[in-house]
Amino acid sequence: LNGDNCPRSYNMRQICDYFGLSKAELSLPHDQFVSLVNSRADGSTQALHHPFSSHISQLSEQNNEMFEPYLGYYYEYYYSMSSPGSILKGLVCIERKQGGIYHQRTERLTAEGEFGQTSYCKYQGMSFFLNDRIFLVDYESLTQNEIVETILFPSFQHRVSLLEGMKIGVAASGARTPMSTKVVFEYLGKNIDVLKALKKCSLYTSDSESISAHIRSKL
Repeated sequence: LNGDNCPRSYNMRQICDYFGLSKAELSLPHDQFVSLVNSRADGSTQALHHPFSSHISQLSEQNNEMFEPYLGYYYEYYYSMSSPGSILKGLVCIERKQGGIYHQRTERLTAEGEFGQTSYCKYQGMSFFLNDRIFLVDYESLTQNEIVETILFPSFQHRVSLLEGMKIGVAASGARTPMSTKVVFEYLGKNIDVLKALKKCSLYTSDSESISAHIRSKL
């Protein structure tokens, strides 16, 4: 508040995400910052600063109602790009915020049955329903070193249980090899015990009994 210290990079990202601003915008001289905020408040769009914002808004609004049955939490299963032969089970939340559909994917990186340091990957992004497909585009928000796209086939059933599709990203190894893999989303509901669900997220062997044979067959 006194202008003597700056937030650490992680806290700065939290502040930027909360207010919907970039770090560069927060660092503008006071007069320019006031002008920027006032232009947004009086209805002037961000197109002047972000030329493609109108396209993103159009995608967000298009078929927005189609997402309603698919909002909520999912377990996500796919063969790990960084640990070949292992199945990664993560937690995904798809929700409606500020007129758009957003999602967060959390991966808990610890091997099944092992005790030791656990690390997390947190992906945040936007979700789109276009041409009978669900597109999830996100980036790893903690390290900011990866963008991932997930394409799912909606079930179009009264009750959502499993969604199948493909995931495109890069391995976390030094070579950063581009890879693709099949992915399965298992619907959990709109209200769950998140901490309890996260504890079941881990790296599993391909024959682990913790993952149903039905889901393994789809991978």
